[in-house]
Amino acid sequence: MENIDQKSLVTKETAKDIGTILMEAGKITLAELKQIVTFQKQHNILFGEAAVKLHILEEEDVAWALAVQFSYPYLKKGENTISKEVVAIHEPFSPQVETIRTIRSEMVLSGVGKTIKTIAVISPGEGEGKTFVASNLAAVFAQLGSKTILMDLNFRRPRVHEIFHVRNNCGLSNLIIKRVDFNQAVHFRLIPSLHILPSGTRPPNPVELLGWQETKEIVSSMKDIYDVVIIDTPSFLKTGDALLISNLSDAVIIVVAKGYTKVGSFAMVKKQLDSSGVRIIGSLINETGKRNKRSSTFKVRRSTLK
Repeated sequence: MENIDQKSLVTKETAKDIGTILMEAGKITLAELKQIVTFQKQHNILFGEAAVKLHILEEEDVAWALAVQFSYPYLKKGENTISKEVVAIHEPFSPQVETIRTIRSEMVLSGVGKTIKTIAVISPGEGEGKTFVASNLAAVFAQLGSKTILMDLNFRRPRVHEIFHVRNNCGLSNLIIKRVDFNQAVHFRLIPSLHILPSGTRPPNPVELLGWQETKEIVSSMKDIYDVVIIDTPSFLKTGDALLISNLSDAVIIVVAKGYTKVGSFAMVKKQLDSSGVRIIGSLINETGKRNKRSSTFKVRRSTLK
């Protein structure tokens, strides 16, 4: 794969002090920074405590800056630069996100980030929660400090660009046909180590495009650049797209919706994956059933490794 400027990709940097983080975010001015530091030294207290005592910042501002300092950024209430579906960024301390972090931990123990790098998130039908899972898994891996990319290989009904509020006129499909280079197609969002590669211009031949050698090379090359590659996919049983994507990946996670996904549909997906030799590292149940944009909860149904 050509035209990838690896120097531009995010690597871990020395942590900035809280004052610098807050000033760069426009939360305080240079004059306020100096005032806080002076008060901090006079009273021998922490910077954040000094800022709150001076009524320059709220405790929520300080907590946000600390999260950024520890490579664990999230959005404060009222900020909507990313869809609320990415609960790992909007509500990082909620029980729901703890469940997602537990899933991440089990994935790490299974070899994700080492022997397993590309993971396709699939589901039998539409609206069962796979994009929710893919987006939040990408977020929590990035919060862990892993260089992560979320790729949208759903050329039929893409949603990743909507969730992360990026334009979709330039993305993976354009990269495959060599109309753009990698640095033009990828987007950088709130978390420094999370990159977003939207689906791009909708192609007239999605199945054929997925079978191109160029597509295989792009997916494979991601493993040389990123620690974790999360891939969003179209409905498994409606087209042959998701099976092709599964075969391009190191492993898959199956998402099903409680009270919506039929047992027979799940069995058909598993049978096709097994027949193709695709590694299944787990399956998740969407507790809310068919997609609910405001509230989705998940639990690990099975994480047995092959």
